[in-house]
Amino acid sequence: MKRSTHFFPKSLWGQSTSEAFCTAVAEFVQRHGAVSGIVKRMEQLGLGAVARSWLGSDVHVPIFSEQLHALFGTSVLRAFAARLGLQPRDLVRRLSQTLPQILNGLASSQGLTPTAPMY
Repeated sequence: MKRSTHFFPKSLWGQSTSEAFCTAVAEFVQRHGAVSGIVKRMEQLGLGAVARSWLGSDVHVPIFSEQLHALFGTSVLRAFAARLGLQPRDLVRRLSQTLPQILNGLASSQGLTPTAPMY
């Protein structure tokens, strides 16, 4: 079954974005708590304002590599990178650019907004 990717960006900051990478990130999000679980974890890490900026907005506060490692764990990110055939550093760089758009798209498709309860 092919997943709908209509909410994925065609480009990020002038770079072409692989639909396969976006699909992999969307599946990664679903496996690691879905939108609500990731937002809840970000809030626990003091990144609530970052997460809320991603939902329902085209202006996204950036997330840095250290924050991604805290959010998902280094071993999880390394395993995800290996699965995609990427170096961990490259995965984290791409994920920091793509994750805000993916969470925004998934949240929009599920009717979640920064003001709607997520959990």
